[in-house]
Amino acid sequence: MKKTRSILLICITFLFLAACGNENKSGEAQKNSRPKHHLNIPASGIESLVEANTQKIIEGTDGSIVITVGEITRKKVSISVRKDDEIVDEQIVAEKESMAFDYEGITYEIEVKNLKKPLIGAGKAEISIHQK
Repeated sequence: MKKTRSILLICITFLFLAACGNENKSGEAQKNSRPKHHLNIPASGIESLVEANTQKIIEGTDGSIVITVGEITRKKVSISVRKDDEIVDEQIVAEKESMAFDYEGITYEIEVKNLKKPLIGAGKAEISIHQK
């Protein structure tokens, strides 16, 4: 009888530990999986040198977004983000600063790293786009 209790106790303990282990693994899988809809941006982000008055298209799982870099001065740049011809966000961003926008509940960030404005010709903005 004592031996049966010991075996039963060991079996119950084993089943309990196995159930706890599976719960932790499913929780980790949910954290590591990507949301249903997201932009196709690598984990390291996108680095780009964009000329004034041009657009950059980023594909997503629920449509693409268009990032428009407008006028560039020596210290600031006008940036707008559109999805399906609807303006998601529009800001004037200073050099070394950033702006955030949402895509299907996920926040992304556009960082203005460097601005180049020659005396003659179009300016250029070095930007980085990544998930926040």
